[in-house]
Amino acid sequence: MAPNPASTPTRARVVPSGAKTDAGVPGWRLNFAAGFVPLIAGLTTLITSWVNVARGDAPLWTGLGRLSFSYSDIAGVGPGAAAWLELNGSVGGVNIVAAAVAVIVVSRFALREARRWAWWFLAFCLVWVGLHDATLATRFFAATGQPVMVLPYTYVALMTAGLLRSRPAVFSSSAD
Repeated sequence: MAPNPASTPTRARVVPSGAKTDAGVPGWRLNFAAGFVPLIAGLTTLITSWVNVARGDAPLWTGLGRLSFSYSDIAGVGPGAAAWLELNGSVGGVNIVAAAVAVIVVSRFALREARRWAWWFLAFCLVWVGLHDATLATRFFAATGQPVMVLPYTYVALMTAGLLRSRPAVFSSSAD
């Protein structure tokens, strides 16, 4: 016969501030959400690249607006120029999506469990990808007036907040 739950004493669970709980370390959801920002950016890069190749005579579309030249204009610059632009757009978009999926998966399955390697991996992604993309997107904005830097700045803000919030729990645990 099972014990009566009403007669079983309950113990209050005390969780110190910054400690890992059943829901994972504090802040992991911010890094998880941050991963969806480059996912959107990468898919946008792929789609706009494909659209620009398919509509070669139309002004290049960035997803937020149009530039003052077309894919065909790039082809007129010299042999291989259009292929170079297509390569950069397609490979860049695919790699952005891959990095985004890595951030999402590592945040959900490793940072949430306070794995130190995950924290360091995400910190690397913040510096290598986030700061680079924010810098270049800002330069693009200065040259074209198109505010594509909103996505990298959002990524940097979410990643930074998540890493700062999760750091005490990750580095106070005995996890790897």
